[in-house]
Amino acid sequence: MRVAMTGGGGFIGSHLLARLVGLGIDVTLVGPEIGRSRYTASLVTAGAVRFARCDARFAEGDALRRTFEETDALIMLGCMTPTSSSAVERLLDEIDVNLTPVARLLRAALAEGRHVIFASSDSVYGAPLRNPVRESDATIPRTPFAVAKLACEQAVRISCSALGATASILRYAAVYGPGETAARPVPDFIRAALAGHPPLVDDGLEERDYIHVADAVEATVAALRRRADGVYNVGTGIGTTTIELASLVVWLTGAKTAPARSSARESANDRTSLVLDTERARSDLGFTPRHSLPEGLTEEIGWFKAQLAGTLRTAA
Repeated sequence: MRVAMTGGGGFIGSHLLARLVGLGIDVTLVGPEIGRSRYTASLVTAGAVRFARCDARFAEGDALRRTFEETDALIMLGCMTPTSSSAVERLLDEIDVNLTPVARLLRAALAEGRHVIFASSDSVYGAPLRNPVRESDATIPRTPFAVAKLACEQAVRISCSALGATASILRYAAVYGPGETAARPVPDFIRAALAGHPPLVDDGLEERDYIHVADAVEATVAALRRRADGVYNVGTGIGTTTIELASLVVWLTGAKTAPARSSARESANDRTSLVLDTERARSDLGFTPRHSLPEGLTEEIGWFKAQLAGTLRTAA
């Protein structure tokens, strides 16, 4: 199988790339740069995967079409993060740097019989009326990011339907695991605990579904192998509140401090409870997550400790 992929240098992308290469799948990375992952860069340098450099907006249609000529599938993990402060500007930027490039990629890549995998997000559900939330439930995005993700989903559906292609739209829960460095609850809590500081939470009652990156990768590979055509929740079906997550990190790190309230105050209207129903992924993809949250957090904590030890050795 020959696969083209965006976002191969990101957190989920680098883990997925490792799995695809291990399976002997021929991969071409597409994008303006390789990304932050040193592992991904090493694969490109070694010639284990190809890298097709292109404009960040994917405006070079003819060159892109040539890149996709020999591919069987396109995996779309790439996502840019606008820095605008206002919601209106952020929405415009999301359309510019995420929705428009997705539409251009689809125009260049799609052909009859080709398969597309699009990495979406559980955020498209907004604040669901029930949990666990199913793929057929209402999508009411509450942020510019979520609006753009949902619009990209629709672009994928429309384009694939028109051109005789198939598409797996994967709505990932909160993905965590080794290599996660962005400002998100899991790495933020781990960094704080390892530094001897209390992990900071709001009221601690927001509830999310946390899935280990290796499990998210396996769901993606299953969708690729089965050419699954539809929308799939990729999660565990288990909800964890922010205070439960922070307390678990404190316990696993052996930190001598308890979670503390941050100065920001979260209203009940802003608080979200979002847990994914995973029955469709289990039934159609044969997917069942293998990592419990304590096991996965222990692995990520170990990764952070190794990074810290390496930094200290370098400084010495």
